[in-house]
Amino acid sequence: MSHHSTAPALLDASPSLAAEESEARIGGQAVIEGVMMRGRKFWSLAVRKPDGTIYTQVEPVNSFLLRHPSWDKPFVRGIFVLVESLVLGWKSLSLSAELALQEDSRNEKGKGMGWLEKTVSLAVALVLAVALFIAFPTWLAPKLLGKDSPVWLWNLLEGGIRAAVFIAYLMLTSLSGEMRRVYQYHGAEHQCIHLYENDYPLEAERALAQNTDHLRCGTTFILLVLVLAVVIHSFLGRPALWLRVLERVAVIPLVAGISYEIIKLADKRRSPWLDLLVKPGLALQRLTTRMPDRSQAEVALAALRELLKREERPHRG
Repeated sequence: MSHHSTAPALLDASPSLAAEESEARIGGQAVIEGVMMRGRKFWSLAVRKPDGTIYTQVEPVNSFLLRHPSWDKPFVRGIFVLVESLVLGWKSLSLSAELALQEDSRNEKGKGMGWLEKTVSLAVALVLAVALFIAFPTWLAPKLLGKDSPVWLWNLLEGGIRAAVFIAYLMLTSLSGEMRRVYQYHGAEHQCIHLYENDYPLEAERALAQNTDHLRCGTTFILLVLVLAVVIHSFLGRPALWLRVLERVAVIPLVAGISYEIIKLADKRRSPWLDLLVKPGLALQRLTTRMPDRSQAEVALAALRELLKREERPHRG
């Protein structure tokens, strides 16, 4: 499985029709040698090619929530936003891989990765993710505690193991030179989002002066999902291992929907308990973001400018 499928996304740019502020939101994701930015109706991709030029592309999002506004409800919309983010993230990652890493191979063979290769790669990634982050902690916690331990203790240890595995995975991937560059682009993505949200000039020097963390980052979202899952799993009892794994996969949409609303609320207003919930995720972003260089900031700005142009958004900076 490629490391690159784990690059966290910024879970904003919600297509919600109920909130006017979502018109101004922009999300994004670090990809291989580039950045994807997502707006309300379009998404853009900018990738630094091997020859040093920046490739850009803009496509419509075709959001389900825009086409079916009746589903734009709290605790439901987050599920659709998550699915769309995963699909769009995988699409942009695949395209960036072809542009940034496989150009020579494509010149020799006449094409990049085929649909079958992409499908197999995605299937392997999903199976490994379920095995590593769901099945392994679910199996290990009862082994360590014994069958007579309280269910809540099982789930608390299981959640701790899952969080530890996630953090260890991020630390290990950060040892890779390729992934460090992805994390630099992740930082550049956040910096450019800060420029836009603060109406600063869209300049590389300004971008590099911004923070590399962001409240709505996918890293914060994932950690919040892991914490809330401990609470929800405590109500599921202690069935056979295969059923516990199946239950944990099945409740992911519920946990994701709740987590999305918490982050959305924390972004709109400040309160001590909301700050407490999101603060660990902000700290964890030190693993998934790195300070970019000027050339990486320029790529992120190219993606942002193309998106703003297509969505015809004014920018006072």
